[in-house]
Amino acid sequence: MKKILIAVLSGILVVIFLLGFVDIANEVPTQNKEVFTYSITTIPRELKAVGSLNKREQDIVCATSRGLVELDKDSKIVPSLAESVDVKEDGIEYDFKIRDNIYWSNGEKITAKDIANFFREVLAEEKEENITALLDVYGAKTFRSGEGIFTKDVGIQTAEDRITIRLNSKNTNFLNELSKPQYRVRKDLVLWEDISENFKNVVYSGEYSINSMDMSEIVLTRNSKADLNIVEAIHIIEDEGEELAMAAFEVGNRDIVVGPPKSQLTRLEEEGRLVTTNSDLAMYLAFNPNGSSLPMEGKKEIYSLINKAIGEYQLQNNILLELAEGSYFRDDKDDLAKLQARKVMSNTETKWKKVEEIVLIAEESAGNKELCNFLTQWFIDNSEISLTYKLINKSELGNLHNENYYNVALIQCEASLNNKKILYDKVINFLPKDYSKNLEDVKKEEEKNTMFTSMEENLFNTYSVLPLLFYNENIAISEKIKNVALDGNGNIYFDRLEK
Repeated sequence: MKKILIAVLSGILVVIFLLGFVDIANEVPTQNKEVFTYSITTIPRELKAVGSLNKREQDIVCATSRGLVELDKDSKIVPSLAESVDVKEDGIEYDFKIRDNIYWSNGEKITAKDIANFFREVLAEEKEENITALLDVYGAKTFRSGEGIFTKDVGIQTAEDRITIRLNSKNTNFLNELSKPQYRVRKDLVLWEDISENFKNVVYSGEYSINSMDMSEIVLTRNSKADLNIVEAIHIIEDEGEELAMAAFEVGNRDIVVGPPKSQLTRLEEEGRLVTTNSDLAMYLAFNPNGSSLPMEGKKEIYSLINKAIGEYQLQNNILLELAEGSYFRDDKDDLAKLQARKVMSNTETKWKKVEEIVLIAEESAGNKELCNFLTQWFIDNSEISLTYKLINKSELGNLHNENYYNVALIQCEASLNNKKILYDKVINFLPKDYSKNLEDVKKEEEKNTMFTSMEENLFNTYSVLPLLFYNENIAISEKIKNVALDGNGNIYFDRLEK
């Protein structure tokens, strides 16, 4: 009996001993060793001027850099490098408390001074149109022009774990602007101008670092302080054309393909492998400001006809397009009273001496050619007026100041409610000369927005430039990927990807 008890006790001790090892093993985090492959159309060589990059090129910056605040997938402001933000003095001052567990890729802590130094570099290096939020900071414009000392004369001050930013005046959109990719914190910004040569000498604030880079591929690897659940490496590969990228996707060699072929969209959507999101790209109709080939009554009818044609085209391409319905900006479509008034105005029947033909021009592209062919046939089937078109290159489209050979132009343009000036800079060549007055003398952002709103109403009422449609962006997603999401700026959440 004694031997049996000894054996049982020995067994229990062995089990307890082994369980101790199991507990220890459970404490060791499991590392995700998966590799994520992402197809884009071009591999950028320069990543310094982030605001001038397209969304997919900006994704590289977003994967390797973090901002003070960011936008989540529901477009809500969330802290990132900052732990919290306290808005003071009725929206003039923003006090950010910096996290104590944020690190550069070399293991050094990211400090408030590091972030302030980044803002100083951005003021000196980034294009002015890309940093409207930072130029709202007290003293920023003066410093950018070469006057003053950053630490003394600019409203960005640091304490041990805080950075305080003071604006010239209240800007309710400041945090949203600060969430954009161009404000993702980077060190030694000048090295990003030729990132292909300097990536090994750069330290990164994000979840990933650039490990290697050539003409056709960038490889990002997870940093030592990053979440071990996210994929270990990201391969960003340049594919020559959507068909080639999609072929690689179908055999499992790509996890994400941006802009899959139009012919594949419905199938991908039915299979649950398509993410459709809003883009900032829009299309407008501009009437030739030179001469008087079309009276106001004619412009109204032509716009009404083209709008009807675009409506039918959108029904056939609803995954690709959304109707503007009178709105110049996608985010402004909730102003129903304004849009209803414009709809009534544009649908008012008027009499005029109709022309037999109108000539339309657009920038040369496969998408524009398809749309123009549709419009041409639609006018044959539904109107007494014939429509002919001419596709021209980008430089020609930007130099039409005195041309009279066309009646209307299709203009594609980035259009953001937060930066309306981009739209007006794009369409200035299609406006009467009195529109050429710029807004450089207007200091306050809210005053600019008020002026833009007035200009917008005038553009519509005079039938100078009118909204037609907004484009969607489509992304094919492998069924093996988990937690695929886009943030409120339309960039991929690489730091949440699992496979």
